[in-house]
Amino acid sequence: MAVYAVSDLHGYLDVFLRGLKEIEFGDDDELYVVGDAIDRGPDGIALLQYIKEHENMDLLIGNHEDMMLGYVHPDGLPEHRAYVGDSNIWLHAQNGGEETFSRYLELTDDERRGLLTWLNGRKLIKIVQVGDRQFCLVHSYYREDAEGKAYSELDMKTVFEIVNRSIFGEGAEGGSDFIFRANPQYTFITGHRPVQYVRRKIDQDPDYNRLEPYTFDNFYNIDGRCAYGPDERGELQNGAIFLRLDDLKAFPVRL
Repeated sequence: MAVYAVSDLHGYLDVFLRGLKEIEFGDDDELYVVGDAIDRGPDGIALLQYIKEHENMDLLIGNHEDMMLGYVHPDGLPEHRAYVGDSNIWLHAQNGGEETFSRYLELTDDERRGLLTWLNGRKLIKIVQVGDRQFCLVHSYYREDAEGKAYSELDMKTVFEIVNRSIFGEGAEGGSDFIFRANPQYTFITGHRPVQYVRRKIDQDPDYNRLEPYTFDNFYNIDGRCAYGPDERGELQNGAIFLRLDDLKAFPVRL
């Protein structure tokens, strides 16, 4: 039995399935998708359904799942919710929600309701014990008071901070990483900011184009930049990073 994590698949079901073959994922293994399974790529809804149908897989809510839940009708009706406001940003081209929404509308009423019920029950922060190490899985930012709580149990402000606030770049409040270093009992697994972006923008590393985790101390970022899509020239190392928590071995899968 082995335990794996992957993040920010962004609708690329083919990459996900190739990754499962690469890690030789079996019925006795466990897999956690650390947010942003949907949007930009073509198969976000299919990805959600695949995870939902496998008892040894789980999804943590990311900012793109949060945007979806803020837009679709809570009763699963084939329309957006009665009040939309800023949630319209989900369908903006930059966020890529249109493809996901169109596939969502193809589901039956029962399938939509079942999917929404499942998503509302997903957690934002999950603690996983593997061997003698405790892992804290969260899409972007840690809050102790949200540990183990489902999406439906948390207020919008708390959710927004956990899935959007980043120690890298915008909203980083100086790029502070104290929230992770202040909790040494955990090894944190996050996504949200592509590892290539962090190396290029934060570290100014000329060798930034690498499909491997970005790490420091007790922190691992495994967003492999699926959100950018395939590179026609084959130059960018875009893809998914599967991380085996048992020994922290990474398995890169390119788009």
